[in-house]
Amino acid sequence: MQLRSVSETFIQRHFRDLAPGETVAVCRLKGAEGEAPCEAFLADQWALQLPVRLACRAGADRSRLLQAAVARFLKRHRVGYVLGEYLDQFVDFVPMLDAMGVPYVVQGHGLDLSSSIKSGLVGDRYLAYRSARAVLTRCEFHRRRLISMGLAAGNIHVNPGGVDIPATIPQRPPAASKRFLAIGRMVPQKAPILLLEAFRLAANQDPELTLDFVGGGALFPAVREFVAGCGLKDRVRLHGAAPEAEKRRLLAECGVFVQHSTTDPETGDEEGLPAAIQEAMANGLAVVSTRHSGIPEAVIEGETGLLCDEGDVRAMAAAFLAAPERAGDLGAAGYRRAAANYGWEHERARLRGWLFGEEVAAA
Repeated sequence: MQLRSVSETFIQRHFRDLAPGETVAVCRLKGAEGEAPCEAFLADQWALQLPVRLACRAGADRSRLLQAAVARFLKRHRVGYVLGEYLDQFVDFVPMLDAMGVPYVVQGHGLDLSSSIKSGLVGDRYLAYRSARAVLTRCEFHRRRLISMGLAAGNIHVNPGGVDIPATIPQRPPAASKRFLAIGRMVPQKAPILLLEAFRLAANQDPELTLDFVGGGALFPAVREFVAGCGLKDRVRLHGAAPEAEKRRLLAECGVFVQHSTTDPETGDEEGLPAAIQEAMANGLAVVSTRHSGIPEAVIEGETGLLCDEGDVRAMAAAFLAAPERAGDLGAAGYRRAAANYGWEHERARLRGWLFGEEVAAA
């Protein structure tokens, strides 16, 4: 049960593979990349129905109507357990689930554990999660934040997510170590301009470095202008919002994954533990990133990657220059760490443990 789009890869996987054939979904909207692979209640479509619109015009509370409709949907499908995504969206439904006696597990991700809290939008509302079977975060950094808000430490757990792990570490030619790869939405908390400035500084010293940058987003026009203005068109390939097959190809061809995560200076939004970094480690890429949120929990400095402080483009440039020589060892260590902790089978076991009482694999 999640109250945003169903198009996120991890949401699709939860719907499809967590309890195959026994899952229904409650979502805000369908999303551009596909529908839920199960029967779904889509809140945005529900809101467009004529009886709902007439009731709201007559003064009915839309939120109460929605909760009643969701409760009917859950009862009709005899739902016995609920997995909720995004703390700030899901919290409105906790009293309804408590009244129905339906146990639930809820998982936070990034914005709902950073800007939503810092802005004061949630206040003490997260204390409603005292009734949860488990409250999950992507990293220990955010787990501690919830504990500081008054939730019981013993009921908050780290679920770092799960990605596909190749059976063996991909083999790459030596030249791959100078092919850098970035995958992510071009938004302030991923600081694409800072990443490109660090690359520009490094590329001035090493003419063999190249960067493939996958992703769209609000800052894509600025990124394109930066690349053109700095004369980097021959060194930086902008792929836009590439399909999954293109991402797979680049993960196999490149040797170093780069990401400059920061706290959004306007909203306070943070990453949790970026799935793109986990996927890079799973594919045996060395990682160069920042000491931000949960990233240092995955990228062990000097062992699976190199880290710098947020905003320090010179330190990141130095890491870019150092990474190629160590890419093979860093990538191999990252692959081993991902295989031991970040496979989908690990996440599935953890989620089924918290939801259904099955044995929980250690994170």
